[in-house]
Amino acid sequence: MPRSQSVALARPSRRRSIVLALTLALVSAAALLVHPAPVGAATTAETAAASSVLRMLNAERAANHLPALGASTALTSSARRHNLAMAAANQLSHQLPGEPSFSTRISQAGVVWHSVAENVGWTTARTTDGANGLQAAMYNEKAPNDGHRRNILSTSVRFVGVDVLIDARTGKLWLTEDFADVQGPVASLAGHNPSGYFDSAVALPSHQVRVRGWAVDPDNRLLSLTIAVYYDGHPVGWFKKPVARPDVAAAKSATLYSGFDITVTLPAGLHSVCTYAINVGLGTGNPRLGCRTVRT
Repeated sequence: MPRSQSVALARPSRRRSIVLALTLALVSAAALLVHPAPVGAATTAETAAASSVLRMLNAERAANHLPALGASTALTSSARRHNLAMAAANQLSHQLPGEPSFSTRISQAGVVWHSVAENVGWTTARTTDGANGLQAAMYNEKAPNDGHRRNILSTSVRFVGVDVLIDARTGKLWLTEDFADVQGPVASLAGHNPSGYFDSAVALPSHQVRVRGWAVDPDNRLLSLTIAVYYDGHPVGWFKKPVARPDVAAAKSATLYSGFDITVTLPAGLHSVCTYAINVGLGTGNPRLGCRTVRT
């Protein structure tokens, strides 16, 4: 590799315990962000590089008499989001500040796994050859520092999502490979936003308001969604309080627990309460489900 190019690999990560529940996040009002920047879809060059890396990875497995890994759009979605986070922070890590662990990120992409792993790296060679060079560096590792290689040749996984991000700002090509033993939901990487409905806001004693409705993300229909609540334009928090909605599950081919039932405390007075569904796919934002007027 030319001396003008540099490569960095993070220590690989693996986990083999089942995630039984997703982390329930309650974000402070100061940190609440309902309209994040759109998540960028991969460019033609990035897609070509990722496809080349996947072919190379499976050739390496074949050379070791192992079956090829299937491509998973859910795992690719998880990998894409992590690449974007690493590029934004210009930091190579499996978990950036404020970001869930890689295993939780994969779960949030709808993959109900028993075994998962992740390889990440970057190079200043922002081409397909650069991406292949990262893959070769991972595969050619020697024991005992061969964690990336062991992930590539793992017999505990059957699917992989490979994403390449070519970032002009940092001058780097970022590579994330997310592995799992199951494929996860088959979803379009074009990215969809959630949809839903804000059914009601009912005043309760002690200035409380009960907020109910439903929301589904087409890219992750098997996940209950986090709901952001605002009043008069002020953030209250992010809440994950799922309840059963068999009507929504049947109509949307979604999880039974597509509903939400949230109780918040507001100042005394007449308020406009609004709810937003937090995107867990590759969509462009967190759509407002509706607003209701209530007096506390």
